[in-house]
Amino acid sequence: MSDTVRVRFAPSPTGSFHVGGARTALFNWAFARHHKGVFILRIEDTDRSRSTAEHIDQIVAAMRWLGLDWDEGPPTPGYRQTERFDIYRAHAERLLAEGRAYRCRCTPETLDVLREAARARKEQFRYPGTCRDADVPALEPHALRLRVPPDGQTTVEDAILGRVAFDNTVLDDWILVRTDGTPTYNFCVVVDDVTMKITHVIRGNDHLSNTPKQIACYEALGYATPVFAHIPMILAADRSKMSKRHGATTVEEFRDQGILPGTLVNYLARLGWSHGDQEIFTPVALPRVDQGHAARAARRPAASLRRARGLSGNNHGRGATRPHRPDAPGAFAHPG
Repeated sequence: MSDTVRVRFAPSPTGSFHVGGARTALFNWAFARHHKGVFILRIEDTDRSRSTAEHIDQIVAAMRWLGLDWDEGPPTPGYRQTERFDIYRAHAERLLAEGRAYRCRCTPETLDVLREAARARKEQFRYPGTCRDADVPALEPHALRLRVPPDGQTTVEDAILGRVAFDNTVLDDWILVRTDGTPTYNFCVVVDDVTMKITHVIRGNDHLSNTPKQIACYEALGYATPVFAHIPMILAADRSKMSKRHGATTVEEFRDQGILPGTLVNYLARLGWSHGDQEIFTPVALPRVDQGHAARAARRPAASLRRARGLSGNNHGRGATRPHRPDAPGAFAHPG
């Protein structure tokens, strides 16, 4: 793994740019700047039915408005997943050749019957491995599945949450490549992080459940895993997941309400933790925070945006159009 810190923000362009995504981008950007590393913007657009060029443009515009500049990414080619299918195909073929993946002929209809049967038994559906040893011919329509160890545990060593263990009995041989030839999200993420030499994966804790699947793929490919750090999500005032019914939820909506980028950056930077009695941090110099304190604070669910309606009146955001590569919070240790 690279000695240089390399992190990525990888949004899916399937809707407007949520402030939760902006906060994740800010954590990654600040971590890269603190360690004089590399911040990558990657577009995860494999959901072709929902991904649009308009949403990509909105993400890029919002990132620039917030001042979160990236070192690698659009418009340079190769940072959209739909531009990387040859890379995924090569990795899938290697897994198949090495016996770490297998062809599966099970149809969606067959899987639906099995899924309904599991639901009737009040059990979580787990693919039973019907085709695991069937040696399905390449000429038959098939998906490609990863061979996941059926026993034992997969352990996530998380920089914020600590050690989180998942029993392999609750995992299954998940699909790497669909019958139509398109790669799945978890497979693309692993291949992208490996080929882009990502050292730290800093993302929302709603992705924690994906992590054991991804670790199994790293191990099957023979690659070292990055450092994982799952940060809490932003909640609404009633502690539920934030949605449109709670008011503004996107960067564009806050911008259109007259909130300045520096003000929003400051608010997102300190959301969910406290630093003594200090309430205001300018975008020019986000604070250095004791790593142990920051990591402990980050375990808690992020505070809600209930105070955001008063952001536009806060003078600390006046005149601050972009954050200035700060000495940012170092919540996730990096050797050296």
